[in-house]
Amino acid sequence: MEKKRNLLIFGTGAIAEIASFYFQNDSSFEVIGFVEIAEFMSKSSRSMYKPLVEWSVVKKKFHPEEVYMFVAIGYRKTNSVRQTRYEEVKAAGYDCASYISTQATVFTETIGENCFILEGNTLQPFTQIGNNVTMWSGNHLGHHSVVEDNVFIASHAVISGKCRIGANSFLGVNCCLHDGVVIGERSVVGAGVIVTESCETRSVFIPQKMEPRVVKRNVI
Repeated sequence: MEKKRNLLIFGTGAIAEIASFYFQNDSSFEVIGFVEIAEFMSKSSRSMYKPLVEWSVVKKKFHPEEVYMFVAIGYRKTNSVRQTRYEEVKAAGYDCASYISTQATVFTETIGENCFILEGNTLQPFTQIGNNVTMWSGNHLGHHSVVEDNVFIASHAVISGKCRIGANSFLGVNCCLHDGVVIGERSVVGAGVIVTESCETRSVFIPQKMEPRVVKRNVI
């Protein structure tokens, strides 16, 4: 059996806890600890079952040739918090691991570092995924589509063929992009939104609010 590679997870929130579970149970990596910046060390509690190391001293304890890192942070500030930590990790000389679920359907080899691709995702042929991209469970990425760096895609988004998702964008649950749509950088597509035309940088699509409506009464 191939020896597992050591992995440190940067972050101590819910996403870090989930990442630890997936890496530990469905990858060739062994999670050996968690990393956090000094100001959040006292607030961290989820990772106590593994060593917790303050970021400023990581390099003294773990040489970049001995361990991989994974930055497990969400989409705050259009993914810029995760982007900053990822860039700090790379500047320190560490390689970043990507997690690609064995339950995902993947027909591309063009997937960057520090990506988190969960179960049920379908990546069709000729698709490209940049660095530091999160794809939660159940998304469809159509042929020849490109997801740029630092993007977060929530569950069950449908991205049709030949689309491009600009860097640092967020796509909400159950949104849908028509063929060839280009989403500008740092854009937000809300849950359930259907996008039929390309948009500029920092565009925001707000889902239409639906009021509850009673169709029939006393049918049960």
